[in-house]
Parts: sequence; structure tokens; C-alpha cells
Amino acid sequence: MKRAALIFVVLLAAATGCGKKSPSAGENPNATPSATAAASASAAPSASPSPQIHFTVDGAGPYQLGLKLADLQTAGHLDEVKTGGEMCAQNTFARGKGVWKDIRLSFRPDGTLYLVTNRSTTIPTPSGAWLGTNLAGLQSIYPAIGEDLTKGSIYAYLVTTGTGRGILFDLDGAKKTIAMVAGEASYLKSSWQSGTDFC
Repeated sequence: MKRAALIFVVLLAAATGCGKKSPSAGENPNATPSATAAASASAAPSASPSPQIHFTVDGAGPYQLGLKLADLQTAGHLDEVKTGGEMCAQNTFARGKGVWKDIRLSFRPDGTLYLVTNRSTTIPTPSGAWLGTNLAGLQSIYPAIGEDLTKGSIYAYLVTTGTGRGILFDLDGAKKTIAMVAGEASYLKSSWQSGTDFC
């Protein structure tokens, strides 16, 4: 009787917990273990509600298209605020804070946020595109709403939603994502094609 009980316990343990963990759909296949740990830590629930750590056609976290520079400054959300520069001298630029430190922000002269750029390896799109995702991966994730853009040896992939907003995936020579830019899709496309630096 004792032997039968022991066999049952061993079989039960094998059935409940001895499987190898497979990656979940939201994990970054290109992330190093430390990057994955950092992303998991930042997405962990906290005592107060916080936005999900994603980059969308509307922006990222507190940095949503259409918001005003003054409001984001008052809320303490901006770092490295600077007006002018070699390109787009009339505009103001800033970057996010905390988990959003690799989010770059572009404001029109009237203070309206019109462009949000993601250069973070730990902030994906809700559909699972990351910095490092290649063109084939983007085409697989966004087959119906994506468009290949080519200008000589320069490549990009534009995803346009029904709202008219989109994400432009800036690709390197190996056709891997090096930046994501959120804004009005028609503006992203025309600016990229004409090389106006999104001014």
C-alpha cells in the first residue's frame, strides 16, 4: 500500500511541475537576460495604477500625441528640454523620465506634442514589435496595415491604423528596427520620403 501511494505522489509531481518554460508571446526574443529582467521589473504591478509599458500610435505612457509641453513640464514628466537646434530650429525637444527615458519627444512651436520616438530596447508595441525586430517580423505582425518604404538603400516600415495615426519603424541596412516613431501616418510617410527630419 505504501509503495502504491509513493508511486502516485511521484507521478503527480511529474505531471504538475516538471515542464520547461516556453517564452510567452510578449517576451522580447532579442533581449538579453538583464533587459528582460528590467522589462519585467518595470511592468510589475505597484500600489498605484500605472500605464502599461507599451509604445503605440498615440505615444507612450504619459507622452500622448496632442498634449502640451507646459502641461508635461508642470507634471514633472520631461527631461532635457531644449528649443532649437541644427534641425527643426523652431521646435522644442525633450525626453521622458524613468522607464520612459529613451522616449524622445518633439513639440511644435505652439507647444503641441506631435511626434514620439521610441529608442528603448525594453518598450515594445502592444502587438510585440521591439527594437531589433526585422522587416520580416514586422510584416508578420502587421500584415494588413503595414507598408514597405524604400529610398535607395534606406528602409522603413509604416503601420497605419483606422485613426490615421501610425508607427514608422526605422530600419538599418540589415532591415532591423532601430527606432519607432509615432505620429500622423500621412505626415510620417511624406516626411520620411522627403527627408525633412520630421520638422
